[in-house]
Amino acid sequence: MKTTAMPDQTGPGRIFGIADVQRETSLSRTTIWRRIQDGSFPRPIPLGARRKGWPEREIEAWKASCIAAASQR
Repeated sequence: MKTTAMPDQTGPGRIFGIADVQRETSLSRTTIWRRIQDGSFPRPIPLGARRKGWPEREIEAWKASCIAAASQR
């Protein structure tokens, strides 16, 4: 039986680039940026002069909130 380790919830976790966020959420790049603008999606954090990323925990929390909202309907 193969077991997988649970991610360390005390550490900083992974940082997702836009392609990772697209894969994790099934949203297009345009939709992600539109939702950031309207406040319904987490803002990225700056990683450098021209690079931004999303903490994995924020994307996971956003997905959980979408599931919770869907189950409320």
